[in-house]
Order: sequence, then C-alpha cells, then structure tokens
Amino acid sequence: MTIAHILAQFDALTSDPRIVGFEPLFDRFERQLQHSQDSYPPHNVVYDKESESYTIELALAGFKEDQIEIKVQDDQLIIEGNVGEDERQYHQKGIATRKFKKSFTLGEYLVVQDAKFEDGLLSVFIDKVIPEDKKPRTIEINGKKTGKKSLLKG
Repeated sequence: MTIAHILAQFDALTSDPRIVGFEPLFDRFERQLQHSQDSYPPHNVVYDKESESYTIELALAGFKEDQIEIKVQDDQLIIEGNVGEDERQYHQKGIATRKFKKSFTLGEYLVVQDAKFEDGLLSVFIDKVIPEDKKPRTIEINGKKTGKKSLLKG
C-alpha cells in the first residue's frame, strides 16, 4: 500500500457525511504520512517501558547547538536545523549538513521535558505526565476503602 493510496482513503473518510469533527485528526495523519519517508537526519525513538518515557535521538554531526531549534506546538514536536552556507571547497563531502525540519506527533499526556546536544547527538527527553484528575483512584463506600481501583470520578 502506497502513501498515495492511504491519503486517498483519508480523503474518502473526510468527505463521508457520517464522520464529523475529525478533520484535524485526519490532517495530522496526512502530515505524518507525507513526512514519514524523510530519513534525514537519521533518528532513533527509544521507549523506556518502566518509566513510560521516550527519548528521541537525532544524529547531527556537523551541527552546532545554536543551529538547532526545538519547538512544541499543539501536539507536535518540531526539530529544525540549519548550518547555513559553507564556504569551504570539498574534494569529497560525505557528512550531510543540509537544512532539515523533522516533526513528531506527541501522544496524550506526553510532555517534552529536556534536550541535550552532545558529541553530535541531539537527545530530546519526553515523559508521560498524567494529570491527577485522570489517574485511577480508590472510592470509599460507606467510609471503607474497597482496595480496588475505580474509574469513577467524584
């Protein structure tokens, strides 16, 4: 299945009169699919199951810290880099330092906490931060705790 085929399916869904209010969601999927084949710069997404946290690592050899910008807008993590013009004359050039823009869609309750740039590797640290009112809690029945977690609110 090609990206064009998937995008055509999204177009069909958005024109379906029974599906209402999902346009922003479909727009996000479309953006992600269009950028999914962009492999520069190479990156890893590391998941720590125990802490439910992520680390996004980008290999940015040749970049300096001030040539990289990290933004969070709505539910998008956007990382951009621009080395600028290189006046040197190369006999061979194998290290890519071209301008780039990479975006990652963040899931619910994911918060970018920090970033580190060291030895040509940019690491962006993302934690899952669940608000207190969304966490499971125990509800007392007649003043006694049941010991079971309940999803009831109140």
